[in-house]
Amino acid sequence: MRFWHRHPWPLRVLALALAALAATLPGLLWPAAVAALEDRSADLYWRLAASAAAERRIVVVDIDERSLREVGPWPWPRETLADLVERIADAGPGVQVVDIVLAEPRPGDDRLGLAVERARPVLAQLFSLDPDVAPEVGTVVGGRAPCDATAAPSFGHYGLAPALAGVQPAAGHIAPRVDADGVIRHLPARVCHAGRAHPTLALAALQQLAAGPGGARAAAAGGDTAAGWELAPRSGEARWWGPPVSLRARALPGVEVPLDARGLMRVPYRLAREAFVSLSAADVLLRPESLQPALAGAVVLVGSTAFGMADTVATPLGAVASGLEVHVQAMSALLDDAVPYTPAAWPWMQAALLVVIAGLLGFAGSAVLGTPAKRLPLLGIALAVVTLGGAVVALHVGSLWLPWLTIVAFSILGAMSLATAEHALARAQRERLSAHLGAYLPAPVAERLMASEPSGEPQFEPREVSVLAAAVRNFPALAAEAPAQELAALLHAYACLAVEVVERHGGVVEHVVGDAVTAVWNGAGDCPDHARRAADAARELVRATGVLFASRRPVSEQGRVQPLALGVGLESGGVVIGTYGPARRRAHAALGEAVSLAQRLQQLTADLALPILVGPRLAAQLPRTALDPVGEYLLEGVERDVSVSALAGWAELVDVDPAWAASATATGDATVPPGAGHRPAHAGPPAGAARSLAVAAPGGRWRA
Repeated sequence: MRFWHRHPWPLRVLALALAALAATLPGLLWPAAVAALEDRSADLYWRLAASAAAERRIVVVDIDERSLREVGPWPWPRETLADLVERIADAGPGVQVVDIVLAEPRPGDDRLGLAVERARPVLAQLFSLDPDVAPEVGTVVGGRAPCDATAAPSFGHYGLAPALAGVQPAAGHIAPRVDADGVIRHLPARVCHAGRAHPTLALAALQQLAAGPGGARAAAAGGDTAAGWELAPRSGEARWWGPPVSLRARALPGVEVPLDARGLMRVPYRLAREAFVSLSAADVLLRPESLQPALAGAVVLVGSTAFGMADTVATPLGAVASGLEVHVQAMSALLDDAVPYTPAAWPWMQAALLVVIAGLLGFAGSAVLGTPAKRLPLLGIALAVVTLGGAVVALHVGSLWLPWLTIVAFSILGAMSLATAEHALARAQRERLSAHLGAYLPAPVAERLMASEPSGEPQFEPREVSVLAAAVRNFPALAAEAPAQELAALLHAYACLAVEVVERHGGVVEHVVGDAVTAVWNGAGDCPDHARRAADAARELVRATGVLFASRRPVSEQGRVQPLALGVGLESGGVVIGTYGPARRRAHAALGEAVSLAQRLQQLTADLALPILVGPRLAAQLPRTALDPVGEYLLEGVERDVSVSALAGWAELVDVDPAWAASATATGDATVPPGAGHRPAHAGPPAGAARSLAVAAPGGRWRA
C-alpha cells in the first residue's frame, strides 16, 4: 500500500477503469438486454411527455363499432369500400392511405379497382418477417428500388387482389418489428421481396403526398418519381453526426429519413390518444358533405378500431391499441422531420463522455476540491441524473436517441469505485499516521487526535488515576562509558519492554524520556482496579528489566561494579490529562500531584535501595499483606510528610551484584552510588546507614 500512498493517481485511474469496464461490458455482451432496458425507460417518457394537442394534419377515418352498426357487419362489400374511397377523394385530401389488407379476390373488386385508379390511395400490404410463416396470398405491387442489406427479408406476403394490383396503386407494408415484450417500437423502413424494396406505409404515404396527384400517376406508370426510397450516401458531417443509415426519395428533395444500422425506423410516440382527429366511417359514407373541410389537404388514414377486427397491438402508450396508432405516430414524425436516431459517431461521443465524467470524478476527489469520499457517490448520482436529463432534452428537442445506460452506470459505478479507492487510501493513510502518532503518543490519544481538528486551546479532562514513574539507576555511568549506538540499542529495548508490560496490564505509557518512563492507568478509559494493575505492572517491569540489564554493569572510576537497576514510584490521585500547546506543536501530559509524588518516590528508591515505592493513596487501595511500610518522608516540593511503603517481597525482585554489595559493606560507604538518583538535602537515611540492597532495611522515619 506504500506505493499507492506515494502515487495515488494510478489507483484512482485503476478504479475508474474497472468501473468503465463494468459499465460497458453488459452492452458488449448483452446488447439486446441493454437496448430493451433503455427502450422501456423511453416508454415512460413517451407516456409522460405525449402531447395532447390535436394533430389535424392527419385524420383517421375509423371503421368503428358505430360504422358496423349503421353500415353493416364486417367484411363490407367491396362496393362499400369503393364508395368510402371515393367519398374521401371527393373531399380533396393530400393523400389517402388505406390500412386494410385486400389480398383475397371478392365480388366487387372491379368496382373498387376503378375507385382506386381514380383516387390513387396508398394501399396496405403485409409481409411475413418470420421464416416459419410463409403465406402467398395476392399480388405484391410497388417496390421500385432494389434491395440492400438494410431491407428486412420477406418470407411470405399478403398482397393485393388481382383487380386491385392491375391498376398499379401505390402501396406500403404494415409489417411491424415486435420487441420481445410484445411492444411495437420500430418499423422496418423497407422489406425486401423478390429483389425489390417495399417501403413501410408511412414512407409510401409521405412520398405520395409529396408527389401530388400528377406525380402519383407518373409513379404508377413508372415515371421519374418511381425510384422509391433509396439509401442516401453519407458524406461530410453526416458521416459522423448523421444517422448510421438514411433514406431519400426523388420526390422529396432534401428530405432524408434516419434509420438505425438494422434499417429500422424508431417510432416516436409523441401524440397522446386524445390528440388524434378521428371520424367515423359511417359519417363519411352517409354524411360526407359535413366532413369535407376536415379531410381537405390532410393525410387521411382509413382503418379500423372495432372490436374483433384483429388489428390490436401493444405500444408504449398502452397494452391494447389499434395498429392505426402506430402509423399515425410514424406519419406525424415524418411530417415534422422528427424521427429519432442515434448519431453514427455515438460510440466515440460516448467514449469522450466517459473520459469527461472520469475527469470530473477524479478532479472532485483530488486535493484541489477535496470532496470527501462519502460524497462522491452523491456526485455520481448527480451526474447520472444530468445524463438522463440530457438524453431526454436531446430526444425532445433534437430527436436524438442517445443510449444512456452505459454513461449512467459509469457515473454511479465510477463514483462508488473511486470513493472506495479514496476510502481505502484514507484508511491506510490514517492507520499509517495513527501508527506514527502512536509511536510518540498513547494509542487512545493518537486516535482521539486523528478524529479531531487541530486546536490551539488546551484540552484537559480530570481523572482519578494511578501513576507509575520508572527510571534506571546508574544510567549516567553507562552513558559516560558506552558507545552511542550500543546505548541507543539498550534504551530502545528498555522502552519497548516498558510499553509492552504497561499495556499488557491495561495502562498507557504517557512519556518515555531517556531512561525515564511515566505510565498512567484509568486515564484513557475506565479501569476500576487501576491501583492493583499498576502494582502488578511495576513488579513485572522490575523483573523483566533485571533480565535485560543483567549483562550491563558499568564500572566506576574507583573500579567498583555498579549494577543497572530499575526504580519505580507508584501513586494514585486526581490529575488532569490531555493536550496543550500551540496547534502546530501539541503536547500530551497528565498533570497533578499524583504524577509528582510518583516521580519523587522513584527518586527515593535510590536512597532507600528499594526497587518499588508506593505512595499513601495507592497503598490504601491495596491489601495490607501486599505492602511493607517504610516510613514517613519529607519529599522535595511536598509540604507534608508522605507515608511510603514498599511492595511486599521486594527482595525477590532485585539482582544484587555481589562485588558491589561486598564493596559497599566493607567500606561502610554512605554516599549514594554514582547514578543512583538524587536525594533532597532535608531527607535521607540515618547517618552511616548502608545504602546497598544487602544492608538497607525498610522502616524508619527520616527527617532533616
